[in-house]
Amino acid sequence: MILDHPTKFAHFLLDQAIRPGDVVIDATVGHGDDTLFLAERVADFGQVYGFEIQKEAIETCADRLTKANQANQVTLLNQGHERIITALPPELKVQAAIFSLGALSPDSFEHVTLPNTTISAYHQILSRLSRGGLLVFVVDPRFNETQEEINYLIADLSRLEPTNYQVTHYKAINADQGQVLAIEKI
Repeated sequence: MILDHPTKFAHFLLDQAIRPGDVVIDATVGHGDDTLFLAERVADFGQVYGFEIQKEAIETCADRLTKANQANQVTLLNQGHERIITALPPELKVQAAIFSLGALSPDSFEHVTLPNTTISAYHQILSRLSRGGLLVFVVDPRFNETQEEINYLIADLSRLEPTNYQVTHYKAINADQGQVLAIEKI
């Protein structure tokens, strides 16, 4: 079932937008779950750019990609996602991107995503997003202590021009199973 976990649902949405050969971004690499998913979708001739501030997480993800034989099409960058615009070639168009908001694990909230860097990063991606491209935010309640970042993000997303972007918010009504926010460039 895809509705019982926000990441599964986000992957379902991304599956509709990504084709082999596409360029995609994992803005919050973490342990590499989303990075591996994206690498498998873009195949050998696509490209995944992954951003992560924690060196240990980058190393874990790199090992995981190597074991899955998916490392060749992935560039891992040990820097914050707010630097996306300077890390990518200026002419590069992106088909999809994913952010997993909150902490790296439910056991440690030492390093968490922040509203200002997340908002800056997603605007940078929108400037590169192809028509029909998709950007998703995953909010898993196990990795988020508060609703603060999501509230800032929703307020900012609500200001996007509806003739250029379709913004949707998926959230379970009868359980706290997380949320998915999605932006499609139209």
